[in-house]
Amino acid sequence: MKQVSEKSNMSLQEAEEHYQLSIENYDVDSGESHLAYYRDKHPTNYQVLLDSV
Repeated sequence: MKQVSEKSNMSLQEAEEHYQLSIENYDVDSGESHLAYYRDKHPTNYQVLLDSV
């Protein structure tokens, strides 16, 4: 996993909405989970979600 060095200015609510919207670009046939896809494609936003857990 890539290290995220910059802080996102995105709020938790914005990150959650972005995560939900990103499923439109997710290919179910890819064999990876949507969460893994999101982590790789949007590491800064993923970190916002991870920090809220």
